[in-house]
Amino acid sequence: MTLIKFSPGFFYPSGGTRRVRNTYIYPMSSPIALSALSLLIQETLQRRFMQERYWVLAEISNHSFYPQKGFHYFDLVEKAGSSLKAKIPAVAWSPGAMQIAAFERSTGQKFQAGIAVCIEVTVDYHPVYGLKATLQHIDPAYTLGQLALARQQVIYRLLREQPDMVWLEDEQLCSFNQQLRLPAVMQRLAVVGSLQSAGLEDFRHSLEENPYGYRFSVDYFDSRVQGEEQAAALAGTFEKIARRSLETHTDYDAIVLVRGGGAATDLLLFDQFETALAVASAPFPVITGIGHQKDLSLADLLAYRSLKTPTQVAESILQHNRQFEQAIVQLQGGILAATQRRLREAMLALTEIRAALTLQPARRLAAQSRAIDHLGGKLPALSRARFKTARQQVEGIRRLLAMASPEKTLERGFAWIEKEEKIITDPDALALGDSIRIRLKNKIIHSHVEQKTATDGPAFNL
Repeated sequence: MTLIKFSPGFFYPSGGTRRVRNTYIYPMSSPIALSALSLLIQETLQRRFMQERYWVLAEISNHSFYPQKGFHYFDLVEKAGSSLKAKIPAVAWSPGAMQIAAFERSTGQKFQAGIAVCIEVTVDYHPVYGLKATLQHIDPAYTLGQLALARQQVIYRLLREQPDMVWLEDEQLCSFNQQLRLPAVMQRLAVVGSLQSAGLEDFRHSLEENPYGYRFSVDYFDSRVQGEEQAAALAGTFEKIARRSLETHTDYDAIVLVRGGGAATDLLLFDQFETALAVASAPFPVITGIGHQKDLSLADLLAYRSLKTPTQVAESILQHNRQFEQAIVQLQGGILAATQRRLREAMLALTEIRAALTLQPARRLAAQSRAIDHLGGKLPALSRARFKTARQQVEGIRRLLAMASPEKTLERGFAWIEKEEKIITDPDALALGDSIRIRLKNKIIHSHVEQKTATDGPAFNL
């Protein structure tokens, strides 16, 4: 059904409204130009919002910056979940652009789409460009607070859902990756970053053109390292590194995560849950160089080591290997010095032995000669004394032998018994009826054994 309005000059005798074939016809005032209506809206809004300023909480969207003019164009949006609740176009002219520059300097955060802001605006309406909010001031603390709150929520989630990978120790955030150890020499590296970035090129140049002549085996894994929406993709790159290691049966000495600088807001990627967990649980030590100059990201806090720039990461790896080389050179020098010292000591000892061997025989011969001369003077007297002593000993032995001779024994009244021309010393060797001979001093008595009587105690007392 169509509604049509006519001016009062239209002839309609009955007045009121009239329905013609499903069409309503209304009488109306004289029409005005669109520009007139726009001016009316502009005047109305100016009267309402003139000299008024409002602090607004919103999120930046559709941001564009024109450096030649120094102007920022963006939308202020408010969301309810994933749906859009409100949207107002906004602009920052030169004074507002100066406020944005001060905001970026003080916070290290880039003014860009996706960040939450608290800004002071005035409301303007232009007949051609429509409604706009003009930025007058911006509160850095609010944006930093929102970022800090989001980061703290990620930390709580990591501690709650991944206690084996992330934990607190003496109020310090710790990770599984930090418990790993770098090898004494780093040679095989997995490098994560944008292959087209200047930061990765700086890293490559510093590593390959090092003054020490070190050579490395490097696998590059291309990955976008800007934009918080890339967190899942970056975590997938870490998984790809682990798969490559399993497939090739090789371990990387370290994973290097680099980024070529930029505003700190670009670091929001490294405060996301997926990125932080990928770094904390990586099977090889992670070294970060993501181009920040102020606060550390969660990826930095959970990595094995964090440095400011890709170049510093390369220099750190070179110095790590350099320290090992210097330790080896120092050890080599110590071994050489110790060997030379031992050789000098051995040569000195050998010299002393040679000198001793040269002098000692003469000294020994002289001493022996003196001893011989001394013995030579004493030898006749010693010989006479020894002979006299020997004669006395021989005479004593002769007398003992004479005293112990059988004749002397028989003379003392003793006798012995013989059987079959053998001296019997064992009475059991005689049996009753045996023929025996009893030898005395001058006689031999022939007899037979008629009786054997055992004796108790000594037979006689001499």
